[in-house]
Amino acid sequence: MDVWIETVIRQLILYSLPVLISLTFVSFIECKLIAKPAPHPFHAISWMGTWLPWIAAIFFSRAIIFALPQPVESGKHAALYRCLGHIILCITGFFLYCWSLNHQPPTGLPPLHLWWAKILMFFNLCMASMHLLPLPGMYAGELLLPRQMLLYFMWGNSHRNVIIFTFLAASPLTDWLLGGWVIFPIYEYLANFSEAFR
Repeated sequence: MDVWIETVIRQLILYSLPVLISLTFVSFIECKLIAKPAPHPFHAISWMGTWLPWIAAIFFSRAIIFALPQPVESGKHAALYRCLGHIILCITGFFLYCWSLNHQPPTGLPPLHLWWAKILMFFNLCMASMHLLPLPGMYAGELLLPRQMLLYFMWGNSHRNVIIFTFLAASPLTDWLLGGWVIFPIYEYLANFSEAFR
């Protein structure tokens, strides 16, 4: 039990800043590209969809950790912009991680800059990969919705959407599907490639 609590606290500390930065930045990109202002500065992180999946993933020690920004607008274009925002942040995290490998902190201080850069890369890789799932708000789901190729029984009800995503975050399904086929192979490649920058 003590080990589990320690792991959860450490994960919360390590993931909080990259998650906040990522979701806020992606919402900012979405607003700029669709030329629509956000209702308020904290719009992206002001609903339970941001926190419930993320906390569920951490509490159940899932390998893939994701959170949901509150979309400014629905539709495939807005979903594509959100996906591109996560890809940009993943690449940014990769270069920051490469840089941090050569800039260790002073003796006695934790290497938080290294971990935050690594998590920025990994979290946004997870978020970009989520857009491959045929779910509401994700790019693949927005493409399939007009063609009625899926049963969107939860469409139009944000509470049901959050329950679905929270279940995915707490279950090993995303680890098996997206993790095994997309996220972990790409992440391993990026981690190995970053060694060349040392």
